[in-house]
Amino acid sequence: MKMTRVLLCLVLLWGASLSEGCNPELQEDVDFPGNDILQILSPDAIHCQIACTQHHSCLFFSFLRSDWTENNNQFYCYLKHTDSKKPPKINNRKGITSGYSLKTCKDRKRQTCLSAVYNDVDFWGDDYTSLYVADYEDCQMACTKDPGCQFFSFTNQHFESPQYRNGCWLKHTRVFPSPPKVQRLNGLTSGFSHRICTGSSTDRNNCPYKLQTNTNFPGYDFEEVPSPSPEYCQFLCTIHPRCTFYSYARDAMVCYLKNTKEEWSHASEEGVTSGYPTRFCESSDECVRTSYENIDFPGSDRRSIQVNNAQSCQEACTSDPDCQFYTYTYRGECYLKQVITVPVPSKVVIRKGVVSGFHLRDC
Repeated sequence: MKMTRVLLCLVLLWGASLSEGCNPELQEDVDFPGNDILQILSPDAIHCQIACTQHHSCLFFSFLRSDWTENNNQFYCYLKHTDSKKPPKINNRKGITSGYSLKTCKDRKRQTCLSAVYNDVDFWGDDYTSLYVADYEDCQMACTKDPGCQFFSFTNQHFESPQYRNGCWLKHTRVFPSPPKVQRLNGLTSGFSHRICTGSSTDRNNCPYKLQTNTNFPGYDFEEVPSPSPEYCQFLCTIHPRCTFYSYARDAMVCYLKNTKEEWSHASEEGVTSGYPTRFCESSDECVRTSYENIDFPGSDRRSIQVNNAQSCQEACTSDPDCQFYTYTYRGECYLKQVITVPVPSKVVIRKGVVSGFHLRDC
């Protein structure tokens, strides 16, 4: 009886250490069922673990590998959370790899190096340009050298269509830490960490913004993003290599990123501001250094603190390496927020003759 109690205590301590301490180990053929808060696509468990670490509330995860056979959900990454900070169930299940967030690991790298390549795996979609190269190494190098490229797919000699072999498709999805929601609310101030500002301020004399007020560029939308201002919308268009112009709806606070090389038109519409990217200018960080009064960035709270004013909240966010944006309330509450910024392909599928991977700029 005494030995049983000792073993029970050891099991409980082991479970607590997994949930509260740093536990980077991945557990193959283990499932943490239930308690999902978000599902994304990942090419492997390491990518899934990075996404869990960056998510504001994810504590552990389960990833369905390519050898998962119970359904067609290969490459699904399930991010999970419980109030107890540990999985209530742990099951043995073939084809699943599970693990824990690295939030509590003091020596974890803030930047992530995703150097692995994936044979017979296609990151389908998200293309913004293509070229022909000798092999996947050259394709990965091209992706690494292009600041707009986040991941790639290369078709080798085993690809089914000979005319498309040696093709290198460079791909992009939005990774800048934008708030998933933006709304008007009196008494609140929201803004971004100054730590994520990497560019220098644009000289308005040499690069005027040229915002076209009460003007809509209809059609050709490829992404809708919540946005607190038309200037921020222009910034999002500028950093996306597919964006050729944009329109911002003031009442809905939505930025419509658009792309076409065909003929297009513009129309008068009150409350809509449109414009073009400013890639030809010196990069601007004004959009993320601006604070937005009477604007709320709801959700994505990593933690909250008490401060005296909005400036102190912004400084607290900037000094916190995990905070990307914030909301300050008139009661002195400062909510520090975080979203996933690791590149997430829109679709990951098994496809013979395709090699896929990520850029190496963080390596």
